[in-house]
Amino acid sequence: MRHQIDREEISEIEKLTVEVKQIASKAGANLVGIVLPRAIDALPKIWVGFKEIQDHTKKTVDIMADAKSIVVLGYHIWDDMLELAIHKGEKWAYPEYFAMKALALEVVTYLEKKGYEAAITNSLSYKRLAQLAGFGNYGKNALIINSEFGPWMRFAVVVTDAEMKPDEPFEKNLCENCENCLIACPVGALAPYKVDYTKCLVGIHLIGKENFERSEKWRKFEPSLTMNSHLMCMKCQNACRYGREKRQI
Repeated sequence: MRHQIDREEISEIEKLTVEVKQIASKAGANLVGIVLPRAIDALPKIWVGFKEIQDHTKKTVDIMADAKSIVVLGYHIWDDMLELAIHKGEKWAYPEYFAMKALALEVVTYLEKKGYEAAITNSLSYKRLAQLAGFGNYGKNALIINSEFGPWMRFAVVVTDAEMKPDEPFEKNLCENCENCLIACPVGALAPYKVDYTKCLVGIHLIGKENFERSEKWRKFEPSLTMNSHLMCMKCQNACRYGREKRQI
C-alpha cells in the first residue's frame, strides 16, 4: 500500500511540474527549469554590488522557510531595444524586466490558486540558478550561454513551497577555446569567466558610478536615444557565436 502512495505522490509532483512549465511558457518564458533549494543553498553566497542591492545573495530559507522548489524562467532578448536603460531621477529602469516580472507573476498566481505559497525574488544568484536549471553554462563573458539563444537571455525566479521535479544542471562548456567576447570588449573589462564592473560600460551605472558627461567610448558603445535613455553595450554578446540566428535585428 505504501508503494502505491509513493507512486501517487510522485505522479502529482510530475503533474504540477508540467503544469507550471506550461503556464510559464504560455506567459512568454522561453526556458523554464526547476531547481531544488538545497542545490543553490549549498553554494557560497555572492556579493552583488548593484546600486539597488549592495548585499550578498541569500539562502532560500531566508526568503521562504519551507521552500521546496525554485522555478527559473528564461526570457529571450530578441531585439536590441530590450537592452534599453531608462533614467529617472536616481533610478534606472529596464523594459525587459517588466516582461519578466509579468511572466513570473503568472507562475505565482497559478501556484497560489493551487494553495501553495510562492514569491518572486531577486535575492538568489540568477546565473547559478540558470545553470542548475539546465539553461546553459556560465560563459567567459560572465553571462549564461544557451546553445539556442546564446547570451541573449534574462531571468526571473519564483520560490515556492510546492514540490516539483528538478531539472538536470547544464554541464557542458559551450565556450570551449573561444575568446571572441574577451577580444570584443572595448574597455578590457573581461577576463575568462570574470567581469570587472568598475570598467564594464554596463556595470558602471549598475554600481552607481554616475557620469553624465560620458566618455567617448561610453557614447560610442552605449548610444543615447533621448536625454534619459541609452542602449547598453552589447559588444561581448554580439561577438558570441551562439544565438545569432534567433536575433531579430
